[in-house]
Amino acid sequence: MKCKYCGVEIGNSLECHLCGHKQIGKTTCPVCSKLIYPYQEYCSNCGSPTIYRKSEPIKKVTPDTSVHSEASHNYHTVSESYDYKKNAYDYKKPFKDLNKYVPIQKNKKTFNHPNVRKNKRIVKIIIGIIVAFNLIIPIAGAIIGFIGDSLETDETTSFDDSGNSSLTDFNIQQDTSRSDYNYNFQKNSGGVYIYQNHLYLATGDQLLKYDSTLENKEVLEEGSCDHLYVDDRGYFYLQYGDLIFADHQNNKKTLLNDAYDCYVLDQSIFYIQNDNLYCLTIDDQMNKVDNKKIKENVNHFSIDDQSQRILYENLNYKNQLIDFNGNVLKKDVDSYDDCYFSNGLLYYRTYQGIYYVDLDTQEEKGLKEVDNIYRFALARDEANQQDIAYVESFDDQLDSYVGDEQYAIYDDARDYFVAGQYVVFYAYDDDYSQHYFIGNSEGMYTSIGE
Repeated sequence: MKCKYCGVEIGNSLECHLCGHKQIGKTTCPVCSKLIYPYQEYCSNCGSPTIYRKSEPIKKVTPDTSVHSEASHNYHTVSESYDYKKNAYDYKKPFKDLNKYVPIQKNKKTFNHPNVRKNKRIVKIIIGIIVAFNLIIPIAGAIIGFIGDSLETDETTSFDDSGNSSLTDFNIQQDTSRSDYNYNFQKNSGGVYIYQNHLYLATGDQLLKYDSTLENKEVLEEGSCDHLYVDDRGYFYLQYGDLIFADHQNNKKTLLNDAYDCYVLDQSIFYIQNDNLYCLTIDDQMNKVDNKKIKENVNHFSIDDQSQRILYENLNYKNQLIDFNGNVLKKDVDSYDDCYFSNGLLYYRTYQGIYYVDLDTQEEKGLKEVDNIYRFALARDEANQQDIAYVESFDDQLDSYVGDEQYAIYDDARDYFVAGQYVVFYAYDDDYSQHYFIGNSEGMYTSIGE
């Protein structure tokens, strides 16, 4: 992983060792809804596993003889050094059992006693069995592994990059709506936007622009780009803490430094800097007109563009609803999982399905009953006049729901963005490299050549 501010490789660290910038994520714990960060395998609040949990636990064997219990164990962390169900006495007991065969008085007469010689032979036999067992197990494991690898040579890997359709089945015509943008904005990295039959795709390495056939592309920027927005003026993107604007002739201008979560709404740009929420006002030439602080101690926020209000979470994980000037409209708003605004309503998910709430009347309604939801997004197919719900499960299964029909798209999707009536997602191959795909509501998908 690269630092969002300076671009240096930082591995799984949440704080850059070079510039000190903290990497901000907006994934929440599926149990207690506390904010978690990229590559955080367990919730720091309740200890529940997150989507970043590896399939195999990481263990580091170090000597430890302190008494430990199952209740106090910190599961599957790099500090795990021994079985939590054992304590110091459990480890010492086998050695104490061996002491029964060794005489306490070590004089010459005692050691020559027939029973002592017999006990010594028993000890030697036990030690020989233990040594032989420790030698046989690794050898047997190596043989079994070799045989297993030989049997698997003709099997396919878990990664599928072929798809079940072709690019000719996807016609890029429907632009990204404000609702699509509100959903995509909640993502901390990457981005997708469709504008005038072109698809803009921000991967972890480049910002790309595709034509309507998705067969021809142009590299607009090298490096990681986030929070992508496009309109008739040009395109906006965040790179390593800098908000950059580029017109459609690729003339670039930096609008902000040391910022994150940059949301573009006409002439206003909402962003967070040093845990404070600001609003930057620009003119048609991208010059700064005003830059005011709206709220302090802000963790992240969602924009209701229709009612011109902001739902934000503070550093104490409390939610408030404010207007664009920072005036409090409602205190102590309930916490909603993976929420975003669409047409003035706040959509969110629970373990049972997708819901929406009117924050003015507090009226809540269910939209779709779906179990095991981790992420969801709503899309609209304007050509066919139908609503689509794209849902990712905790098992990384990506499905679409249209009316009463359900379609499976991909069984190992790691994240996705709404692109008009389509969905763009990525998956990892066996070398942990990202590959991007485009899918539709009928379960068809194909690879996008990055």
